Amino acid sequence: MIFNHKKKITQKYRKQLNDFLDTPLGRSFATIFFLWFALSGWLFRFLIFATWVLPFAGPLLIGTFANNFVIKGNCPACRRQFVGYKNQIVRCAGCGNIVWQPKGDFSRGSRGTPPSSSQSEIIDVEFEEK
Repeated sequence: MIFNHKKKITQKYRKQLNDFLDTPLGRSFATIFFLWFALSGWLFRFLIFATWVLPFAGPLLIGTFANNFVIKGNCPACRRQFVGYKNQIVRCAGCGNIVWQPKGDFSRGSRGTPPSSSQSEIIDVEFEEK
């Protein structure tokens, strides 16, 4: 939910920036900024950084960023390993049980709204292994 809010804000500011850069004043500002960036030596520093540091740091950063969206674990029923995205329902490939379900993704179809007390069904199940 917070991610969607940040995405909307980012899109809003991106649109405002693009609208500004389409004006003559915006184009002049962008040209002056690029000339300053190139003539002050910052463009050269940026290219040196991109050439020597990013090839080593890039894969590490991408791997760290990708691990934030992935869930890994073992199925509690059959102990088989599973991997899946955090925003999707993940089923075990061995037994077919649901091993991960994102918050707010329930079968009643109510997105983000808690069910009323008349709809809740609590089932107490006891079992024993033989």
